[in-house]
Amino acid sequence: MSHDLYASWATAELAKVFLNSPEECFLDGQPDGDFSVFANRESGRNWPIPDGRLSLDLRGRRYEIAIELKRTNEGIHGILTALGQSEAYIHPTKGYSASVIVIPEEYDSHDEPGQYTSNILNHVNSELPIAVYTYKTPNTSTTSPFHKRLTCHRPVGLNLERQVTGDNPLTNQRSNTQWAHLREGSSEPHAFFKYLQTAKGLTIGNLEEPTPTIPDSLLAAVARISPGSDPLKYLSNTVGDILHDYAWRNFWFRYIVTDDVIIPWIKNSRVYVVNNSPTKIIGPDGKNYKMFFSGRRDSIKQILTNELNNGTSSEDDAWDRFATNIRSRAHSYREDIDSGLAHLGFIESDGKPSELGYRYVDICERTNDCFSGTPKYILGAAILKNGSLGALLHYFYKLSESKFGSEPLAFSETTAGGTLRFQNAPYLNWIRDELANNLNVMNTASIRGGTARSAFQGELAILRKFGFVSRFRIGLGLEINWPQVQEYLDFNI
Repeated sequence: MSHDLYASWATAELAKVFLNSPEECFLDGQPDGDFSVFANRESGRNWPIPDGRLSLDLRGRRYEIAIELKRTNEGIHGILTALGQSEAYIHPTKGYSASVIVIPEEYDSHDEPGQYTSNILNHVNSELPIAVYTYKTPNTSTTSPFHKRLTCHRPVGLNLERQVTGDNPLTNQRSNTQWAHLREGSSEPHAFFKYLQTAKGLTIGNLEEPTPTIPDSLLAAVARISPGSDPLKYLSNTVGDILHDYAWRNFWFRYIVTDDVIIPWIKNSRVYVVNNSPTKIIGPDGKNYKMFFSGRRDSIKQILTNELNNGTSSEDDAWDRFATNIRSRAHSYREDIDSGLAHLGFIESDGKPSELGYRYVDICERTNDCFSGTPKYILGAAILKNGSLGALLHYFYKLSESKFGSEPLAFSETTAGGTLRFQNAPYLNWIRDELANNLNVMNTASIRGGTARSAFQGELAILRKFGFVSRFRIGLGLEINWPQVQEYLDFNI
């Protein structure tokens, strides 16, 4: 199993440990009032990046704990690395409330690494909020492979004054799940490739702005909505001038809001006709170009064109709403692209492609193909390992195995014709609740708030594209193609 899967499982187990044994977490033992803990991953890009993260809420106060895990193959020198990283996480420039070092219970060359690491920390500063845990070989046949496999050698000692406040770098970095932020329709090979290629072409000394042809009516709309705003920054929903912002603006206007797409309608005599020009991003089928702002009855171009033809909207109002929609879509699409690539390990904190990102771009350029072959293996393996969707599949499998082992017909109903039919939605909602309330790898608060999207809609869509999962079956639940999953897990990235 990969380092990232180990880290995901260990982080999930620590969430349960702290809930059941608060004295291992808080400096003063049992906190005054209820608190919640869930395992997730860092949503930011600022180095160093922890292997896992625990988000704690105590009476409305937020605390973040970084997890650093080492495997036996990293050797005892990995202990020294872990010590340095754990201290970096709690430094104000990073912002974590505390950190936890998780290392093997023994190495070939050292019998008591847990005690050794604890002694070093106590010698440096006995009040450092850094915990030390050792682990036995995880039991991958169970839902929680690290259950009863962790031993505490040094508790966290979390001081309640170390909460995340407004001036903390982590303030706006929130994540609701332990696995990567992926969304169908956005987290796709060609979009990832073109964004990375765009970022690759930029350097600190060569940060050039895109030069789109923006219609005068759209420029006027931006001026009305946000007087004094830079149209490029407004329509791309960027305000900064760092490499990340330049990369996004170039990608947005070069591949999405192109000179063709930016025209919402064409007026023939007194009739307005939707401009259905496609973007320059190829969809997941590898053939057809994606549509933005048009192509559906509820798309913004269609809505505005209908209103103009019906006389229920003026052109100025329509342009204003189109400008607002472009800006809104830029925000959501950037979150999908940027966060997805960061979670998969394709971009660095400065906005440039990582070593893996460069490798992905280079092979896509050499083969002129990002949909098959080595590029597909790189992306698929990154999704399972770096993105921790391999851990999500493990949870699906073990939870389902336990459920259907005792209730083979769970989530099944009898149709009017007398046949059994599996009910997908209740099953997925049950999985979601188990992950949130028992395994603590999802944000319970976000689930209680409700959502119009189906549970795991984005994750399952992405996993199906790679053939990792298929349909749902009575007595089984989600059908997982384990040979395909293992093939990608074995691929070296």
